[in-house]
Amino acid sequence: MTVKLARISVFITLAYALGWARQAHSSALNAPAGQGGVAFERVEAVYRFGEQVNFVAAILTPSPVQSASITVFDKRLNVLRSEPLTVNPDGTSQFTLDARQTNIRPFTLVYWRYDLVLGDGAAFQSDFFSFRYDDNRFDWLALDEDGLRLRWLQGDDAFAQSALEAARAGLDTIGQYFPVDLSQPVDIFIYPTQGEMQFSGYDSWVVGVAEPSSSVALAVIEPGNEQTELMGWRIPHELMHVMMYRYLGEGYDTTPAWLREGFATLVEANPTPEYDNALSDAAARGALIPFVDLCASFPVQSDSAFLAYAQARSFTAFLRDTFGVAKLVDLAATYADGLTCDSGVELVYGLTLTQLEADWRQSALGQDVVDTALQATFPYLVLLCVMLVIPLALGLIAMRQKTKK
Repeated sequence: MTVKLARISVFITLAYALGWARQAHSSALNAPAGQGGVAFERVEAVYRFGEQVNFVAAILTPSPVQSASITVFDKRLNVLRSEPLTVNPDGTSQFTLDARQTNIRPFTLVYWRYDLVLGDGAAFQSDFFSFRYDDNRFDWLALDEDGLRLRWLQGDDAFAQSALEAARAGLDTIGQYFPVDLSQPVDIFIYPTQGEMQFSGYDSWVVGVAEPSSSVALAVIEPGNEQTELMGWRIPHELMHVMMYRYLGEGYDTTPAWLREGFATLVEANPTPEYDNALSDAAARGALIPFVDLCASFPVQSDSAFLAYAQARSFTAFLRDTFGVAKLVDLAATYADGLTCDSGVELVYGLTLTQLEADWRQSALGQDVVDTALQATFPYLVLLCVMLVIPLALGLIAMRQKTKK
C-alpha cells in the first residue's frame, strides 16, 4: 500500500516518531479554495485502526473565529459525529475521534467537513475531505499487476501469484455477466486467519467480504495445501461484488441480498459441495428460507447464513438457466433503478417472487409445492380441528342432557 506523506503538524510528527500512528491520505472532493479569505491547509487524518482518528488542519481566516465545528460522515454521508472544534490563534486545530465508540466500517471512505462562524458573524463551510479507513495494524506485503493490487500478510511470492491468477480467472468468469472495469485499481487484502479479520460490524463466521464502493475485496486464506481451492472460491466471489457495483453504481445497494450473493456465488471457481448438502437437508426438513426473507439481508447465524448462500446460488442459477443471462443482468439493473424485491421480478419475468420460488423448488429440488404446503400446515390443521371438535362435542353433550331432562 503506498502511503502518501505530506506536511503535518508537530503533534503528528511526534506521533510518527513514537511509532503509534500512520497517516491517512486525505483529499477534498473539490479543491479547498479560500472563500472570503478563509483557507483550509495541511488538512490531514491520522489514525490507529480500531482505536482513534486524529483530524488536523490549519484554518486561516481574515478575522478571529467565533465558533467552529467538525462533522464526520460515513460513505453514505450519514453523520457519525459532529462536535465543537477549537481553533488556536495560529489557526491550528485538532479533533480526536474514538473509533471504538464510533461505527466506522473498515476499508470504507470517511468524509469530514469544517463549519466556521467568524467574529463579524460571517459563516463559512469547507469542502469535504476524505480518507479510506484501511487496516494499518500490519506491514502488508504488496504486489500490483494490471489494475489489481494484492496485499497479504503470510506466504511467499508464489502464494501472491496464485492469488492474482485466481483473481484474473474470476474476472474472466465475471465478464460473462458484467463488464470487467479496472479503470480504477481494485485492492485485494488477504488475511491468514479469521482472527485478524474480526472487525466491528463483521460476523464471526465471515471469511470474505467486499466494500464495493471503496474497490476493496477481503478474504481469509491461509497458506497451505488448500490455498488454491480457497483462492478460487473466495477471491472471485468478492470481486464480483466490486464489478457489480461498478456496473450498477449506487443502485447496487438497492438490489436484493439474494441476487447480489447469488451472482457472487455463481463465479466461484470451486464452490463447496456443502451448498448442495445444505439445500437437500433443509428441503427434507421443510426448513428452506422464503426468498422474501432474503431480500434485505441474510441471517446473522452461521448455519442459516450458509443456507441462504446455498439458496441464492441455486435460485440465481435457475433464473439464468431458465430465462438466460441477459434477463438476469436486466433484473439487477431493474433493482438498481429502485424497484422493490417483488416488483423487480414481476417486471422482468412476469411472475411474482413467490411463483418463481415455487418453480425453483420444483425444478431444482423436485418438491411438489402443494404437498410441501400441506406438510408445513398439517400441525396447524390438526390444532384447528381439535379447537373445533372439542366445542362441538361439548355442545352435543349439552344438547343430549337437555333433551333427557
